[in-house]
Amino acid sequence: MGDQESVGVAYHRPSEALARYVTGYHRFAAPVMPGHIFHDAFFPSVATIRVSLAGTPPWSMRVGSRHYDPMPSVALTGPSSYAGYVSGSGGTLVGAGLLPFGWAQMFGGDVSRLSNRVIPLEELDPGAESLRTALESGESFHQVFDSWLEARLQRRPPADPRIDRLCALLRDPGTTRIEAVAEMLEMTPRALAALTRFSFGFTPKLLLRRTRFLRAVSAVLTEPEAAPAALEQAGYWDRSHFLRDSHLFLGCSVREFSRRRGPHNQLAIRARTEALGTPV
Repeated sequence: MGDQESVGVAYHRPSEALARYVTGYHRFAAPVMPGHIFHDAFFPSVATIRVSLAGTPPWSMRVGSRHYDPMPSVALTGPSSYAGYVSGSGGTLVGAGLLPFGWAQMFGGDVSRLSNRVIPLEELDPGAESLRTALESGESFHQVFDSWLEARLQRRPPADPRIDRLCALLRDPGTTRIEAVAEMLEMTPRALAALTRFSFGFTPKLLLRRTRFLRAVSAVLTEPEAAPAALEQAGYWDRSHFLRDSHLFLGCSVREFSRRRGPHNQLAIRARTEALGTPV
């Protein structure tokens, strides 16, 4: 892929109208180098729209045991519990992260059927190609995403407000017990599990583990010398406890992940923190 000086990463906040629905927008760019294959990685995340802009050669991504080669030019990556390992020859990729409340309001349906999977966005929205055309028009990519996503907000009945409340609870470092979450939402644990599978893609326990791990691993990767304190603050008993989650979510140790990831992943943690306030 080249060194960090040859690549670009940008993040933007969504409009105020979309703050409850969208995590933010991102743009990854690298010089097109035919014959040269770069490798990089995405962290496990919420459902994400990713669009390859004109001039971008085909690229591939492995998510768990699934390999998508080539990736759809306008793709919807479902919520993931595995890192996405990317290979390509450069180009420009822009994307938007959909919070579970955003998925429920804009698309709806059982998102667990898309967990750790990739589909062409046109399978969900016949206007997907018009999104790509707009993104290639020269207008700022985050403004295009704002317009396209805001237009979707009124197309469906209001989503279950408990999804939004649950998003906030999962982001709170103080949330550690599923039973407490169920009580706060006035739900049984079984009903909570059904809600999270349908709207988040995974069980409540896995969602809490993923949130805790991503919070910890971003700190470990950016400040390795502060790793022991970061792991303790995230709620890990010891290094082996963290290592088990690393193999679950990254498919390898953090040390091995550091070798596998490329400059985009390294730059993204800092760029995302500066723009959106959180590293993952």
